[in-house]
Amino acid sequence: MSFEDFCSINNIVISIKENMGTNIRGFCYFDGLYFNVILNNRFDSLQLQETTIHEVIHVMENHFSCNTEDIVTVEREVNSLIKVMELGFI
Repeated sequence: MSFEDFCSINNIVISIKENMGTNIRGFCYFDGLYFNVILNNRFDSLQLQETTIHEVIHVMENHFSCNTEDIVTVEREVNSLIKVMELGFI
């Protein structure tokens, strides 16, 4: 299965936006129909790939109902999953 197929099956739409500044690499949100992953065009292709993986994990882990005080925990969870993935594929 291709990444595009995976996104389609899971209602994930990935977009690259301009003029987002340099503080935000990307973010995701659910609009009631689709999970939108927004990437910042100010970063290089490697960073865009890493940000895509990071945001898709948020989608797959359903991090949309987290309280603001849980943000640090959620980010740690995503980073741990990424480390596990890196170990499995290197």
